[in-house]
Amino acid sequence: MKFFSYDDPDERLSDDATVALRPALRDFSEAQLDALHSFVAELRFAPGARVVAIGEHSPTLFIIVSGSVRIAAHQAGNAGRAGLVLGEGEVFGISSFLDGEASAISAEACEGCEVLALRRASFDQLAAWQPALAIALLHDLATYASRRLRVLNAAC
Repeated sequence: MKFFSYDDPDERLSDDATVALRPALRDFSEAQLDALHSFVAELRFAPGARVVAIGEHSPTLFIIVSGSVRIAAHQAGNAGRAGLVLGEGEVFGISSFLDGEASAISAEACEGCEVLALRRASFDQLAAWQPALAIALLHDLATYASRRLRVLNAAC
């Protein structure tokens, strides 16, 4: 299973994902990482396929396993603006996953891609059965989101 890199949000992960994991996750056994994997759905999208639409209610966290996804953000008076292209190991859908609100982004596969989708309901089950793993994942999401916000603030 591959995770995003929290040290450098623009870094692409290698095939050996455990090297890029934060120290807390390096301490987890293969069995625990496999337990996390049992809560996600593996989805494949053709080039140009919509993964998420602006306004869609989908409390799902997406982790890109392969390929790339173009993210467009909602702007007042505009359906969306061309945005970021995310690649292997990167994450999107964090806000909707955490707060359950409608998506403020659209996501489209740039090329054929595979993503892991963790629905909020599945995460809640994970939290009940593997609370330490759920806490570590939330910590990584918070760190990843914080790093992304810092990059956006620096660009403004």
